[in-house]
Amino acid sequence: MSIINELTSHHTTLRQLYAQAEKDPKFFEDFSRHLVVHHTMEEKYFYDILQAYPEVEHDALEAVNEHHIIELIIKDAEGFPHDHDHFPIKIEGLGEYTTHHLDEEEMEIFPMSQNVIPADDLETLGKLFVEAKNKILGIKLPELPGAIATAIAKPAAPTKTTAGVISRSTAHGLGIGGLKH
Repeated sequence: MSIINELTSHHTTLRQLYAQAEKDPKFFEDFSRHLVVHHTMEEKYFYDILQAYPEVEHDALEAVNEHHIIELIIKDAEGFPHDHDHFPIKIEGLGEYTTHHLDEEEMEIFPMSQNVIPADDLETLGKLFVEAKNKILGIKLPELPGAIATAIAKPAAPTKTTAGVISRSTAHGLGIGGLKH
């Protein structure tokens, strides 16, 4: 998937984490952790590349500067007592600035980037972004519940293909859905 789609998808996660942290400050750590990882990977796999195109260099640099401001807000909030009555105001300020930044990226920068970065490169960068983000965040897919796991563990009945070759399924051996490793 394109890095634009991957970034936009993670923006949705960031907005959800902000909403959770706004309701319950104990989610601040998750929100800020995702933000820092997002910015780090976004700069490496998107903005560093975008800066190479003179027509969008200024916008890329401005976005990276906004990342810096967001990280300063995070540092300020991290140093504030989390049990203080005013800590939710810190979360609100961080969330509002972050939301403004995400909206600006989605409405302005991402469309511009699609005009300058080749589609194949956007796809490659998307894969790299997801791989790095998931590795850093330590995301592991949850195990399937027992009944579902048992149902899919049963071997599929062999089927004959049009060429007369017996196959268990079209996807067998192709890696499709094969996140078992």
